[in-house]
Amino acid sequence: MARPRAFATEDVEDALLRVFWARGYANTSIDDLTGATGVLRGSLYAAYRSKEGMFRVATRRYLAELATALATRKKGLEGARHVLDTVARLTVADPERRGCLVLNAIPESHALGTDTRAELHAALGSMQALLRARLREAQAKAGTDVDLEPIVAMLFAAAVAIRVLGRAGAERRLLRKISTGAIESARRWFARGKE
Repeated sequence: MARPRAFATEDVEDALLRVFWARGYANTSIDDLTGATGVLRGSLYAAYRSKEGMFRVATRRYLAELATALATRKKGLEGARHVLDTVARLTVADPERRGCLVLNAIPESHALGTDTRAELHAALGSMQALLRARLREAQAKAGTDVDLEPIVAMLFAAAVAIRVLGRAGAERRLLRKISTGAIESARRWFARGKE
């Protein structure tokens, strides 16, 4: 019979997320993780198997929180605007300007296993899928059959730029302009398709 965990899982996973988000995968040591969680090394390994297992749990927690923040009843271009504006709002609301945990991990993904890298890329794909869904709604409303992929790529690039520039300390005004400019470009794209 397995022994129950002697720690509050939610608190520990929140602490894992904070450390990995602040320090990155490669720069985080097991000592950093035990210090932040207050859980002994052996107990962390028993629960999560490896440092990479801890990182994957932290990433999943991050993505769940992001999905909650991005949820809306808005459709079409207003739904897409909500996504970009929310990314900008979350970026500037973070006093540490940590950016996106997933994007931050991409440059050091060579240190991660295949399954973890696949999860990171799937997360990026999920953001593109969310934007694509909002654009399909906008396309149906506009009554046009324009190719959505270039505009999906542009809105995704805007979301990435907001996170990266925000991490570098860019002002809220610039991040909002990126969001507004991307949405207005999408609006013109659909209008052009009706000509």
